[in-house]
Amino acid sequence: MTEHNPASSDISDGAAVTLATEIRRLRNHAGLSQKQLAAQVGYTRQYVALAERVGGNLPSLELTLALDARLAAGGRLLALREQARAEQRSLRHALPPAPTGAQQLGFASPLSLAFPPADQIGGSQFGISAPAGRFFAGSTITATSYPAVEDGRVLVHVPTGLANDPVLRRPGRSLVIGAAEGPTGPRLFGLDSRAARTRLTKAVNGAPLLIPDAYELDDLTLAVLWSVANLDDALLDDDNALAAAEEHLRGVDSTTRCAGGGDLAADLTAVSRMWLGSDFCARHILRHADTLHEVPAFWTREQRGEESSTWVLFAHKYDYLARTAATFATTGVNPTRTFCIPPQTVTDSRRPERILLLLAVALMESFDITVQVCAEPEYSSVTGFALDQRRRAIVANWVGHDGIWQVDVTDDRPALREFADACGYAAAHSVIAGPTPPARLRALADYLDLDWAWLTRRCADLGDYGTAGLARPRSRLLSTAGLDNACRFLGGLSERNAEQ
Repeated sequence: MTEHNPASSDISDGAAVTLATEIRRLRNHAGLSQKQLAAQVGYTRQYVALAERVGGNLPSLELTLALDARLAAGGRLLALREQARAEQRSLRHALPPAPTGAQQLGFASPLSLAFPPADQIGGSQFGISAPAGRFFAGSTITATSYPAVEDGRVLVHVPTGLANDPVLRRPGRSLVIGAAEGPTGPRLFGLDSRAARTRLTKAVNGAPLLIPDAYELDDLTLAVLWSVANLDDALLDDDNALAAAEEHLRGVDSTTRCAGGGDLAADLTAVSRMWLGSDFCARHILRHADTLHEVPAFWTREQRGEESSTWVLFAHKYDYLARTAATFATTGVNPTRTFCIPPQTVTDSRRPERILLLLAVALMESFDITVQVCAEPEYSSVTGFALDQRRRAIVANWVGHDGIWQVDVTDDRPALREFADACGYAAAHSVIAGPTPPARLRALADYLDLDWAWLTRRCADLGDYGTAGLARPRSRLLSTAGLDNACRFLGGLSERNAEQ
């Protein structure tokens, strides 16, 4: 197996390039072809070729160890691999300059958390910036901070009567933050202001506010806040226009081939266009699923956590996954779904966005969908489809299309051949190949450079409490059901590993 490599044009003399060159040099010195070396270390020729390709994927730890031993490198290949991974991390985790006038907490995050000085914590207000992305327009979450203590719980000392304070009753998204001293600085715990008001209203007057420690602000919870805030704001702004578009589209639901929708969405935000296209494509697939004679292979266009967050937060996508899972549950064969995620896309994404991508895949695996990841960028242009073994395909695409959607039901032979070739390559070269969901998800965590033990532990905590207490959606089109399901599924893998 292989792991992704950052753009080698940025590190032309880096360890990743040296590693690929050294493997090739040692193989040639040993008088071996790629095929011969692959056979001797128990891998296919493709893996050796990828390991030798400058600018390609890093070989996995297991493959590197095998190559180091067979080529008598004395540990040099392993050392180069570790140096290359360190260079990857330094590129990915480089943070922008901290703002002045406040403490910038060191999250490798798309969110900027400017926290007030320690002597201003009691009742101080500050902003959590949820910046713009490729689709997100950007948002700011108002937060009010109070001192907190940890005694196995998080107890926040809030002023008496806070439940009736206008701060907790203002419209829009806001958080109550408890700041507790930690060994390396303040640890921050957030609670949605509506949840805080409910708890304080029911409690004895003057009682501290109890916040679950699962709601500590870190890369996982800030990723949730970033996506929920941006999706929520955009969908609420366009709610009436989206309702009118939904009504209009019911008249074209029976259409087998359709592209466009731009006339319905001229004044909609990018997120609302995403929702409209995604909803239309999901209904298109469900309408025509009975035309497929076998369990299909799906191909999806999402590459980053930003667009993948729709899988765990759009209410209709969770319903779509549940219905498709029920459709194929009696066949005894799991559907497959392929993502094309090139290494450069991973390198360009910060850790919270990569977490959102992993959560989307975990949600699919929880519905017994076997996920594959193709790393080759030439497949990034393949449209979204559901393929029935070359006989028929349902085309449904809403990511990277000129209009809002592109849908079709086709038995066109060249199109089916192209789809089958893409699926075949992905199945043979998936960078997360494994026999079980835990194996595939752990391989994906490695590919995305995420700490598996930390992430599964945090997901277990967050799944137990649910994410609504931290980031409750206000739009009728959003739901945290998929997000919670994904967290619980990943958390269950952590518990299973602990028992083994």
